[in-house]
Amino acid sequence: MKIRVNEITKKFKNIECLSDISFTCERGERIGILAPRGNGKTLLLNLLSGNIKPDSGSVDFFLDGKRIPPESIKEFVGFLAANSSFYPHMIVYDFLCFSADLYKLPKYQRRSRVQNLIKKCRLSKYKHKYISELSKGQLQRLGIAQALVHNPPFLLLDEPVTGLDPVQSEQLYEIIKDCSRERCVLLTSSRMRDMEAVCDTMLVLSEGRILAKGTVEELQQEVANSSILKVKIAAQDRQSVYKKLQKLDYVQVLRSRDLSFDIHTTEEKRFAQDLFDLCAENGWYILRFVAAEKTLEDIFKQLRKN
Repeated sequence: MKIRVNEITKKFKNIECLSDISFTCERGERIGILAPRGNGKTLLLNLLSGNIKPDSGSVDFFLDGKRIPPESIKEFVGFLAANSSFYPHMIVYDFLCFSADLYKLPKYQRRSRVQNLIKKCRLSKYKHKYISELSKGQLQRLGIAQALVHNPPFLLLDEPVTGLDPVQSEQLYEIIKDCSRERCVLLTSSRMRDMEAVCDTMLVLSEGRILAKGTVEELQQEVANSSILKVKIAAQDRQSVYKKLQKLDYVQVLRSRDLSFDIHTTEEKRFAQDLFDLCAENGWYILRFVAAEKTLEDIFKQLRKN
């Protein structure tokens, strides 16, 4: 069981939206496609699902060692679109039975399949409710149940946890992990914590190109020769501090709040000396200066800058 993507490119009105995208996803693997909005991750899933065809390159699905014909791919793929729409007047249980009918699931299998999915997706309390009564998190779990109703070996999830609170997100993470054991799973997100919580491997996209790919540990190693420093300054004018830090051409201010700054640099000792000199010149005081462990967000920002 495998998805193989080979150098796919897609243009709209002479604008290259995806360029030379290549990767593979094996059985049991969860690959996260990480990118800000508008950088091609939804388009990539639509290309994989067969909804859109690439201008060049190929997308191949393999099952039991055999390539699935392109015209049959949708039978083997479960797809949860971002902002999926449902029939609000339908009961949850009836909706899943209706979805099973669309995939021509035999009646003798339909009931047990739907009941199993309701349990697996933690919808037992809501199976007799109208869809219009469900919360955002419950709707997302219903969307995953619908995507799995025909028991597909390949699962594509477009921003499945966007808009959910931390508790709902954790529930969805567990469901995704559970259903990935016998499948190839790809999901997209613009949030680092989703990738860290769910994915084995990440693809980092920017402007339709792959910036980096690998495990979280591999991406951290890729930027291991640099530091993230947490600095807090006592000063009258935050904007003045920010502007002077920005003028240091070997540092990048990743985040700033009040007079606290997260600084990325490859020259920690030089920055410490320059910061001391700035404080002496401007009457500031250093309240905090510590090295921090790099988060996925820090790595992503650095990769984009590079």
